[in-house]
Amino acid sequence: MEPDSSDIDLQSDSPTISWPLNRPSERGSWNPSTDHHKTTAPDSILKQPFLYADNLPGQPKSLSGISLRAYLLGNVTGISTLFSLYLLNRGNGLWRAPFFLASLSIFHNLEFWTTAAYNTRFANVGAFLLSRNGSAYNAAHTGALTECIITNLFFPNRALLPPSLHNPLIGFGLVMLIIGQATRSIAMAQAGTNFNHSIQMKKSKEHELVTSGIYAYLRHPSYFGFFWWGLGTQVVMGNVVGFIAYAGVLWMFFNRRIQKEEQLLVNFFGDEYVKYRQRTRVGIPFIA
Repeated sequence: MEPDSSDIDLQSDSPTISWPLNRPSERGSWNPSTDHHKTTAPDSILKQPFLYADNLPGQPKSLSGISLRAYLLGNVTGISTLFSLYLLNRGNGLWRAPFFLASLSIFHNLEFWTTAAYNTRFANVGAFLLSRNGSAYNAAHTGALTECIITNLFFPNRALLPPSLHNPLIGFGLVMLIIGQATRSIAMAQAGTNFNHSIQMKKSKEHELVTSGIYAYLRHPSYFGFFWWGLGTQVVMGNVVGFIAYAGVLWMFFNRRIQKEEQLLVNFFGDEYVKYRQRTRVGIPFIA
């Protein structure tokens, strides 16, 4: 049913229906922030949806920014997977490079998806973790990709282990990767609103100690997951230098982070966390 134009106030500062061809000249050109208001008039013919400022372009929860990142990550996943399968079918060892890009894209997409699904309040552009991990994170992945490409282009016959162990080693790396990714995603989902990508320095009133599900066995399952996911990617890629570098850097990072985080958790939950820590493990070598 078309609205009766006689019921619409065209001179209102906030008309209840959009008139793009008859926009009053004194209102200037339109931009996304122009409609950042909520129509509350009870007799509105058509109510405009509420628009949060954070959802505008360039803001933390920019809808355009989120959709663009998801679109690009999806394309990288699909194209890299197909290219990896094509190279693998031709017996070209370079299949590992696009495989790594696909795995990386899936990881970042799942970081946002699990946040959006189980901790919606923090589902912002940063939840993809594409730019929040610092230059060292990007340098590590770039180095791993570079090692893989150089090794398979210029030293395709290099072998540190007997050929009979190559496929089992790749399979072992895949298992590490899958278990790591699954563990991290499940941990984020089960922690729900208690999970945050940043260490919380103060306890909020909603903060609870999660001790069920996967947390009944691992007290830092998201760290466990990323540690073994990272090492798994290097095993599949056949990166010797990358494996050693990932193992050392990730171990030092999580060792420091866990020590700091557990001090805060003891302050937050007292004896409850102390007892919880005694009956669980971290799952990363040499981190108690």
